[in-house]
Amino acid sequence: MAEPTPTTSNPRRACFSFAAYVKNLISHLKSRGVPVLDGLTDREFSSIQSTFNFVFPPDLRSILSEGLPVGPGFPNWRSSSPQQLRILLDLPALSISKEISNNRFWCQSWGDKSHANPEENLATAKLHLNKAPILVPVYAHCYIASTSPTSAGNPVFFVRGGDVRYAGYDVAGFFQQAEFRGRRVFFRPVEMARAAAAVKAPVWAAKEARRVEVWTEMVERGRWEGMARARGG
Repeated sequence: MAEPTPTTSNPRRACFSFAAYVKNLISHLKSRGVPVLDGLTDREFSSIQSTFNFVFPPDLRSILSEGLPVGPGFPNWRSSSPQQLRILLDLPALSISKEISNNRFWCQSWGDKSHANPEENLATAKLHLNKAPILVPVYAHCYIASTSPTSAGNPVFFVRGGDVRYAGYDVAGFFQQAEFRGRRVFFRPVEMARAAAAVKAPVWAAKEARRVEVWTEMVERGRWEGMARARGG
């Protein structure tokens, strides 16, 4: 896999090749007590991708090739049953659909919401969700989009119920900010994370989130609602 092209030459930031970053990340996870097995093989990647009809983003694939984290909250791509993995892959869309059915979630970009016919709202939402890229589980409720064409640098999304937000502008940002505690994930403020992180941000780490069809709209929907509440709207 070609390494991502560096986006800055700031000498104060760590300058890792992607391969060096991945090795450092796996060592960091082990030092935090996360069990890490041998990385997935090309044959295992091919089997998973053909079974579930998605492609691992190149940056996540590189990490899982180096080592497979299997601690609480991490998906076990090697030993979990197909049924368990299917549940993990379907969970984001299912949780959004449940919130819509209970009248607790809507994106204005989808059009006007029907107040008289919840089933119509759900049908409209499913049209959009069917266009959305598959979210590949990274840890707990955090996922990275599998887009086409495949490319490194997609954002990591936190999706739990109707709470949809960024968990990192890319996988490097996610692992820099995330603290792993059992099955729960906590995020430090970005500046605090940069100061404390054992895995320093590589020069190619994203400075902003790439847009991902449908999922970015959901993140923006949450931001607009937060602004409206702050204004008392």
